[in-house]
Amino acid sequence: MLRDKDVHIYNLKGRRRFSTGSPKSFHDKRRLASLISRPNGVVFTKFPFYASLPAIFGEVVAMDLPECPVCLQNYDGACAIPRVLACGHTVCEACLGNLPERYPGTVRCPECTQLVKCPAQGPSALPKNIDLLRLCLSQNPDPNPHISQKPREHSPNYDDRHRFLPRFWSDEFYSLWKDWVLQNDAVFVEPKDEEEEGGRGEGLCAVLGGRTGTVSSLPLRGGFRENQRLSLVRLVSLSTVSDSSVFDYSYVARIMRCLSVMEEEERDELGLVLRASLGQQSGMCKVYGLWGDLESGFLDLVCERLRGSFLEKLGDLRSGFGGGGGDGDEEGSNKDDMSGFAMIGVGTCEAVIALHLESLVIGCLGLSCFTFDDFGHVYVDLSEVLVAGRKVRKSVVEAVSGRSRIDNDELGVIFSGLLKKGAFLSPELLLELLQKEGVAVECGSSSFSVSCSSDVWSLACVLIRLIIGQSFTDEISEISVEGSDYSTLYVSWVGKVSSLLETNLGSAYASLSQILCKCLNFDPDSRPLATDVRKCLRELLIKPQFDVLGGFECAINEDNKWHCLIFGKLCQLPTERAGIREEDGGAEFDQVDKNFVDGLSEGVIKFKDLQGHLDCITGLAVGGGFLFSSSFDKTIHVWSLQDFSHVHTFRGHEHRVMALLYVDEEQLCISGDSGGGIFVWGSSVPLVQDPLKKWHEEKDWRYSGIHALTISGNGYLYSGGGDKSIKAWSLQDGILSCTMNGHKSTVSSLAVCDGVLYSGSWDGTIRLWSLDDHSPLAVLGEDTRGNVASVLSLAADKHMLIAAHENGCIKVWRNDVLMKSTQLHSGSIFTTGLEGKWLFTGGWDKIVKVQELSGDEFQIDIIPTGSIPCGSVITALLCWQGKLIVGFADRSVKDHLGLLSKTWSDYTSLNQWVVRDYYRLVNSVNAFEPQIQRLSDEQLAAKTVEFRRRIRHGETLADIQAEAFAVVREAAIRKLGMRHFDVQVIGGAVLHDGSIAEMKTGEGKTLVSTLAAYLNALTGEGVHVVTVNDYLAQRDAEWMGRVHRFLGLSVGLIQRGMTAEQRRSNYGCDITYTNNSELGFDYLRDNLAGNSGQLVMRWPKPFHFAIVDEVDSVLIDEGRNPLLISGQASKDAARYPVAAKVAELLVQGLHYNVELKDNSVELTEEGIALAETALETNDLWDENDPWARFVMNALKAKEFYRRDVQYIVRDGKALIINELTGRVEDKRRWSDGIHQAVEAKEGLKIQADSVIVAQITYQSLFKLYPKLSGMTGTAKTEEKEFLKMFQIPVIEVPTNLPNIRRDLPIQAFATARGKWEHVRQEVAYMFRLGRPVLVGTTSVENSEHLSDLLKEWNIPHNVLNARPKYAGKEAEIVAQAGRKYAITISTNMAGRGTDIILGGNPKMLAKEVIEDSLLSSLTREAPNIEVDGETISQKVLSKIKVGSSSAALLAKTALMAKYVCKSEGKSWTYQKAKSLISEAVEMSQSINLKEIEKLADEESEMYPLGPTIALAYLSVLKDCEVHCSHEGSEVKKLGGLHVIGTSLHESRRIDNQLRGRAGRQGDPGSTRFMVSLQDEMFQKFNFDTEWAVRIISKITNDEDIPIEGQAIVKQLLALQINVEKFFFGIRKSLVEFDEVLEVQRKHVYDLRQLILTGDSESCSQHILQYMQAVVDEIVCGNVDPLKHPRSWSLGKLLREFISIAGPLLDADGTFEDSFSGITEEALLDSIGQLHDFSSIDIDNFYLPKLPKPPNSFRGVRRKSSSLKRWLTICSDDLTTNGGYRPIINLLRKYLGDVLIASYLTAVQESGYTDAYVKEIERAVLVKTLDLFWRDHLVNMNRLSSAVNIRSFGHRNPLEEYKIDGCRFFISMLGATRRLTVESLLRYWSSPMESQELFVS
Repeated sequence: MLRDKDVHIYNLKGRRRFSTGSPKSFHDKRRLASLISRPNGVVFTKFPFYASLPAIFGEVVAMDLPECPVCLQNYDGACAIPRVLACGHTVCEACLGNLPERYPGTVRCPECTQLVKCPAQGPSALPKNIDLLRLCLSQNPDPNPHISQKPREHSPNYDDRHRFLPRFWSDEFYSLWKDWVLQNDAVFVEPKDEEEEGGRGEGLCAVLGGRTGTVSSLPLRGGFRENQRLSLVRLVSLSTVSDSSVFDYSYVARIMRCLSVMEEEERDELGLVLRASLGQQSGMCKVYGLWGDLESGFLDLVCERLRGSFLEKLGDLRSGFGGGGGDGDEEGSNKDDMSGFAMIGVGTCEAVIALHLESLVIGCLGLSCFTFDDFGHVYVDLSEVLVAGRKVRKSVVEAVSGRSRIDNDELGVIFSGLLKKGAFLSPELLLELLQKEGVAVECGSSSFSVSCSSDVWSLACVLIRLIIGQSFTDEISEISVEGSDYSTLYVSWVGKVSSLLETNLGSAYASLSQILCKCLNFDPDSRPLATDVRKCLRELLIKPQFDVLGGFECAINEDNKWHCLIFGKLCQLPTERAGIREEDGGAEFDQVDKNFVDGLSEGVIKFKDLQGHLDCITGLAVGGGFLFSSSFDKTIHVWSLQDFSHVHTFRGHEHRVMALLYVDEEQLCISGDSGGGIFVWGSSVPLVQDPLKKWHEEKDWRYSGIHALTISGNGYLYSGGGDKSIKAWSLQDGILSCTMNGHKSTVSSLAVCDGVLYSGSWDGTIRLWSLDDHSPLAVLGEDTRGNVASVLSLAADKHMLIAAHENGCIKVWRNDVLMKSTQLHSGSIFTTGLEGKWLFTGGWDKIVKVQELSGDEFQIDIIPTGSIPCGSVITALLCWQGKLIVGFADRSVKDHLGLLSKTWSDYTSLNQWVVRDYYRLVNSVNAFEPQIQRLSDEQLAAKTVEFRRRIRHGETLADIQAEAFAVVREAAIRKLGMRHFDVQVIGGAVLHDGSIAEMKTGEGKTLVSTLAAYLNALTGEGVHVVTVNDYLAQRDAEWMGRVHRFLGLSVGLIQRGMTAEQRRSNYGCDITYTNNSELGFDYLRDNLAGNSGQLVMRWPKPFHFAIVDEVDSVLIDEGRNPLLISGQASKDAARYPVAAKVAELLVQGLHYNVELKDNSVELTEEGIALAETALETNDLWDENDPWARFVMNALKAKEFYRRDVQYIVRDGKALIINELTGRVEDKRRWSDGIHQAVEAKEGLKIQADSVIVAQITYQSLFKLYPKLSGMTGTAKTEEKEFLKMFQIPVIEVPTNLPNIRRDLPIQAFATARGKWEHVRQEVAYMFRLGRPVLVGTTSVENSEHLSDLLKEWNIPHNVLNARPKYAGKEAEIVAQAGRKYAITISTNMAGRGTDIILGGNPKMLAKEVIEDSLLSSLTREAPNIEVDGETISQKVLSKIKVGSSSAALLAKTALMAKYVCKSEGKSWTYQKAKSLISEAVEMSQSINLKEIEKLADEESEMYPLGPTIALAYLSVLKDCEVHCSHEGSEVKKLGGLHVIGTSLHESRRIDNQLRGRAGRQGDPGSTRFMVSLQDEMFQKFNFDTEWAVRIISKITNDEDIPIEGQAIVKQLLALQINVEKFFFGIRKSLVEFDEVLEVQRKHVYDLRQLILTGDSESCSQHILQYMQAVVDEIVCGNVDPLKHPRSWSLGKLLREFISIAGPLLDADGTFEDSFSGITEEALLDSIGQLHDFSSIDIDNFYLPKLPKPPNSFRGVRRKSSSLKRWLTICSDDLTTNGGYRPIINLLRKYLGDVLIASYLTAVQESGYTDAYVKEIERAVLVKTLDLFWRDHLVNMNRLSSAVNIRSFGHRNPLEEYKIDGCRFFISMLGATRRLTVESLLRYWSSPMESQELFVS
């Protein structure tokens, strides 16, 4: 690797720029203050917002500092150190130590009164509040200013910092011009012939041809396309803005510099031209912008070049359009020619008029100034206009060269010369031009002002030139001008022109001749307007009476302030203008003849090369008037800062010097080397050779020396090195004070700022440490996934931390929040420098890059400003007083430094970039659409077969994604009548990429899923679409399944109650719809199956790709409740009713206390005594008579489980209500006896208690999918959890239409009564308006309470909650919720999966009309309200008007239904009748109309009732669609749906779901949340809300008056966030604990599936391995390889072995007699004889004098198995190394052979077939594994509860759970093996007596 040995010093000349940085408004202050108080890893305490102003704005304001809530002392970092509690509040360290402990290791927070854990190490172990500490330190002087806190001098304020680079333009100037600057590769110049070029100077008076470059570099301005023809006009010399010795400014900077040095008049003219080109009436060719031609060194104006100019197309027309005809042929061809001329003339006039409308006067026109486009329209070519003007000015200047006065003759010569060249310049402009050039004229100057009339003169000449032809200029040149004055010449010339016109046009066009001659009048005011000329020409084309557009002439304001281009700066030659002033650019290096230091300070010297080191520079430091540089050559060089001469060299290091710093106050230079040596050098003059002091770190095997040093104001020196630690050393005596550990690799960089020590490591993390007590504060970058990028350099300043990584990435942190991450270098960044807002970086790519940091508290931008290529690796950087000091590798002088590149980027959010990238896919899908639309249905369906064939041949899903999406889109159009929007295509791509698509309510998530499901189903591995309930799964399978079935895919549906065969068939489909609970239980049941025939999923790979609908509900809300399969186990059902009676006797607060937050109960001494008395027991916790569990569960059922809130009672059962969805879950039961306690409380039949047989969490279940995706409307608030738990990002998909919903402020009430009253009032108000209202409640109880309140006021409404009478009508109620006057009270179940459509859902309404008309004819059974639901309230809803045809069809269908019932004896139940109608409705949606009509017309024995109902439904549906559309329009005018939330939920996400019911798909709507301080959430979590009650009482005397104050609402929302954190902690803990069980579960389930689905040989191998493992456990438990065999427990070994193998040995008498006679002595003697063996035949081995095992290892397979077993014995680590290990291995081999051979012999002699034997082995393996796994689950659940108590012993519960769980699992596997072997041996000893193995 190239190493540097040089130090370079650069002067980067700049200016100071001052900025106040103060907030512009009170709103800005509030916004910034809210940011300061947000928690970002470290929780901040509350303090007044003005206290944060100094930290934000650097201003000193009078304020109250934050203080401790206990002692009220201001935090100062010494006496009152702020420590953060787990609840988020801050208390000083001293007060925390004095707080009483309510329980061991817990204290009560003095602010929120919550119980929080306190570490055993004391308050000092709690994290500091960094922001509060910084705030206090910024207001108070440093208590220990003895040592500077920074190793180098710099001013603390940005305003006092140096501007390192000059800025030649302001930000406003740049924003004004940047869009007109074309990229360097956007344009290229076409080569020209040498004779055409005419030299460089001629190019200034010529238009250059060019073409556009690559597409990527083209601007977005319309019409600019690749390889387009362009015209280029040179404007100004593109000189450099700096000398080339150091900096060469970038392309854009050079252009900006050219623009900035232009004269203001010149820039204004250029801006006027550019703006004119954008005008709607512009007659000019388009101007695309400015382009710098680096090759020629000019700035060019880039214009559009059209296909043909007048000069090219009409210049050769010598006779003109007049044709020279007279009166005789005026009716001949001349008329046709003049029509053509008139068309061209009209276009020419219109082009000139358009420029006049922009206040532009051209001044000089010619044929070259006009051009045609592809359609024959005429435009003014601006490039030719400018060049023509330059030519005119050049001609005039040359004609009057050297003279200050000319006479009339000379003026006439100039006039005639211009006419000969085809340059038509009006006489008044010629006089004005001469006057501007300083030339006096004999006839006097012009008295006329410049106006559009001057262009009229030139326009007339152009038209005359077209009429007369080339003879116009030829004959003019023959006019004699000698002796004539100017006026005589002009009159003569006009007369000649008039004569020529009469000759060429004749009398037929006299009017045209007259108006053209008037245009040539010498007096401009007497000339007609250009509009008059256009009108005259138009009359040649169409008669005035037929010209309907003739009167529409543009009015030109004659009083405009005209700008004449001929007089402007743009028509001057570039060489005429002054170049860039020398003093702006600076002098060249070799032109300087000054003292070096003077030149450096003045900015004329650009660099200085300091040479002397022999190896790589490793560090730079400045102080005491010296520059210090360290190197790998083990020296530190000292340079004078006065003249940068070498002063001294410090020597003494024995190893490479790795780090260097300077301590200003102590005047010390400190260095550290790779051997661990720290040297302190004095910098006082005279400099001495020896260090003042030195010491060394202790070394160990991990050590690689010191890599970083830093100093702080607390008297400590900090070092970081290869031992992964940071050490704090006392500067006074070099004693090690503290070692800080935590990094996992070398500490590479250190930085100190504002009381915080930052350490960066090769492990990719940055750790923050307190400088007061060296305690850890935070870890940055620990959660970064993917490859770890080592931190190589740090730079800190105030709240900002810059981290440079080895991958070339820079990360900017503010406090502990990552604000920006960007890739700056192509290799490692070795060093950084930060000075004010300027950031310097250098590294492996040999480039110093300069960045400007900008932004605010909310975001930070890194703006690349420049770069310096250096030709060598950069290893050190230092910024000092406007100079940049750089350490390099080689000693060569860098005289090519200078490529300063500057770019400006408008960065948006990451989500927007991701979505923008997806639009490329959308474009591809849209491009396929026309092709796909042309396919027939059969061809479209055949695409699936084609895709699968392409995949088999090697194409990936990405290759066919766009086409597959287009196919699905077309199929949806044909089968569903719905087309995927572009945003829905993006949603499908997000799902396919394995991400979560957040799509707002009503955006069509169900349709989106078809894209990803179809694409991934093409692989044939199965796709699962997971919903939250059976209804949605069935709906989606039927609805979206039409698309998949049409395309040839099979669609399956999993529903509750299906048989195993049905489930197996559905799981085998390409796409399977199911709900989350069915999926989880099927997986668990498959892992309880007794044989492979009972499996229902796709084994061995049941999971491939899943799309989880409402993924937040499944993975977050349901994440707290694991899935359990249990079996009946308890016989204590009689105890629950008794315990329930005891619970009724106990009184809360006296006999027991409750903790609502975690649903816990604690009995008091009085309660224990009363319970023991009532139960007549001496001890509730007596093991023989345990009552404690039953009493505690009874109390929990009494306090926490409320009827109609947590459960309802139906059909004698307690059914759980899901608190998040509001739906009943009748198959779910609470565990641990809670459900039985609830049943006892309600007096219901007690169902048997259960024991866990299998369990899994949803998190672990869905982690089994190789690719997982999800969709929901609310996931962004939980994005961090999804990333942490599942590594799945959340992508916000944009809405198809903008969201215009209004979210009104939250209203807070002191009491619940006031809240409900206000809800009723708001509902009544909306009802009077007619707006539909949806009221969201959190429980059944609250919904019914509000219903009673509305009934009191006679407000009709519908209720939707978990009660069967309401839940049965869920779909119908939701369908009506958007209708006018509809009032709906609902729990959270409303709308999940069903949209609320304004005006009503026409499909649901049509179905209701059909049911109302036909149910009475189909059945006489009345509906059961408890099953079918209560009738929906429709008192005030508008009546659906059914058309006559629909009414006739309904009557016909009703008559047919009655006839079928009567004649055929059909009698349907109410449910059956509804099912019949539902099937008919489904038929109408899945079959086209013609087929339905055909079915209805068929003659059959039975009347076609189904098709007839379907036809009636389709007819009614049309009427309903019209009605709903009309009513929807009315509702939108009223304001749309109004949603009222009656309480804050436990998650903001649930609140957002409720808000999302309104404003779907761009509809209007509004939401309002009303909360009470008595709401359950505040009570449950014991939040202190008394402060809010007091505030409300002070504001108003009426407690029922709402408060909308932001302060109160913000605090309430903060409480909600705390609740979210609490439940996140629960889910996180559950996942962490389940991860331990997940590994064990995977091992067991994989083993189980291998046994069930594997071949018979693998099963047998498991048996033999188990047998050898059992023998190994027996042998290893009784021997010691380090001791002689005589000390072994051989007797115990024999007994254990015989106890295992005894049943089998008893069956073989011969072997048993010989083996049972073995004594301990005989075994010892046999083992002793093994020493005499020189070799052993392992195939026939047995111990001497002991029975030989049966010869059962015959055949290649068994011999191979025996040999593998022996090799395993020799290589395993069951026994430690010792002298007797070989003997132990032989003993294991012998006993294993005895056991296995006896087993194989017994099996062989049994006479059973191999299939039967393998079935017995498989059954035994599975049953023993299930038995012990079930016990293991029970033990692990008990362990998870027990380990929490160990936290009081200062042990980590999770680590304890892992250790004990691993021990339990190992024991479980051992017991499984032993029982399996014992069972098989016992079975084969007596097969007929062992049938109990098959008993379930």
